[in-house]
Amino acid sequence: MTRDDWLELTVLERKKYNYLAEVQDLTRQLAESLDRNDQVSARMLVAMRQDPIRQAVEVDRGAKTRLAALGDEAWERVQELRGGGTPQDDGEKIFLEQAGKTHRLLEQVVDLDRRVSVRMAGEQSFYHK
Repeated sequence: MTRDDWLELTVLERKKYNYLAEVQDLTRQLAESLDRNDQVSARMLVAMRQDPIRQAVEVDRGAKTRLAALGDEAWERVQELRGGGTPQDDGEKIFLEQAGKTHRLLEQVVDLDRRVSVRMAGEQSFYHK
């Protein structure tokens, strides 16, 4: 893969990160509205989260499509890096750093969403097991 390919994938990871940061912020606001028993704000914030979630999914889909267009070798290299492989150049290093930040933020968002969902829906929550 070329440096431009890595840059393009990094930009897509950054876009996904930005959308996830927005989801995280809205989810925190949602938790705060639940603390205040503000049902109107809670409903509004649930609706507001839909757009950045949808956009993050679209960016992720676009990144996967772009990666698929680069071929199997590129796909394998990205998987190798995400699995702990050592970056071979600056393009790979920058991509891996951004992908790591995005992944960590996604984990935080899912954890926060799980807590809010269980609080709102109890046993009816998507996360309830």
